[in-house]
Amino acid sequence: MVKKDMVRIAIFSAALLFLSLFLLAQPFAVFGAGHEQEQHPELSEQEQYVDCADCHSEATPSVYTEWYESVHGVAMIKCYLCHGTFESFVVSPQRDNCATCHADMLEKEPDTPCYECHIPHTFKVQE
Repeated sequence: MVKKDMVRIAIFSAALLFLSLFLLAQPFAVFGAGHEQEQHPELSEQEQYVDCADCHSEATPSVYTEWYESVHGVAMIKCYLCHGTFESFVVSPQRDNCATCHADMLEKEPDTPCYECHIPHTFKVQE
């Protein structure tokens, strides 16, 4: 009976470890994943015209603060310029969205996704 309990504990521990690692990897998966559409809560037609930051300052305050205190936040580069409008929203912006201002870097690093060097929303260089 003791062996069965030890096996159950080992299986439970392995499952818990796997789940923990999976959950920790999720922020990286969002930025490293393809450009699939993610669902946004339903908004009225009027709410769709509200600036993203108006809601996200409360809904996702850490992401809002990262952006707000970044170079892009200071320059008032709005969310839709990278992530699209309500109708075309993507979690992981395409490199082409950055080309408007950063064409030189896209030529310098043609095969490197931006998030490999820059932390999303803070835009600081990863060390």
